[in-house]
Amino acid sequence: MEALEAIRARRSVRSYTDQPVDDRDLNELLRLALMAPTGGMAQAWSLLVVREPTHRAALADIVIEGGGHYFASVRPAQPDHSPEQHAQWGQDYANEVLGSYRHVPLWILGLVVPRDVFPPEDRDKEALADEMSVAFAMENLFVAARAKGLGTVPTVFHWYNEGALRDLVGLPQEIRIPVITPLGYPTEFPVGLPPRLAEIRRPWRTLVHDDTWGNTRA
Repeated sequence: MEALEAIRARRSVRSYTDQPVDDRDLNELLRLALMAPTGGMAQAWSLLVVREPTHRAALADIVIEGGGHYFASVRPAQPDHSPEQHAQWGQDYANEVLGSYRHVPLWILGLVVPRDVFPPEDRDKEALADEMSVAFAMENLFVAARAKGLGTVPTVFHWYNEGALRDLVGLPQEIRIPVITPLGYPTEFPVGLPPRLAEIRRPWRTLVHDDTWGNTRA
């Protein structure tokens, strides 16, 4: 699959099989990810691959639990549900829609490894530049994975229990974890958007402005 088609066909995959990922494919994807642009050639990034079965299972549980917190926080509760019931609904829903994460053959953590290249007074700017570089690398990974028939989904549910993930992989506090992804073969690639998301997706012409703010192509 060529690059333009892979971009069009990339989807957030949340249902996976347990089919292993070939080492050669994984290595190629990791190298393509790290060919992304990085400000000042700082390469303030690392990719951490989690493949050991007990570690990846524990990571999946961390993500699913975090997903439960996320769903409960962004979805309104049923009128007759107590806060405890709504929280339980969030966990049940996360297990329903993300349960196959426990079968994913590997996870990739996109990490920021500060290099402290900027002067001290500009470290906040450097932090943003470093996270942008990690985002570029992960997008390379997502598109290249789709070209090989592999699924990914940018995931931040670990934010709700980041300490457990740090302990799991032995990560020092100075290294940040802005985004992670499962990597594996999907049960099927999603086509289109779920109706709830399709309703709120803005047409691209409303998001492109020419020359001055507000002069959209809509």
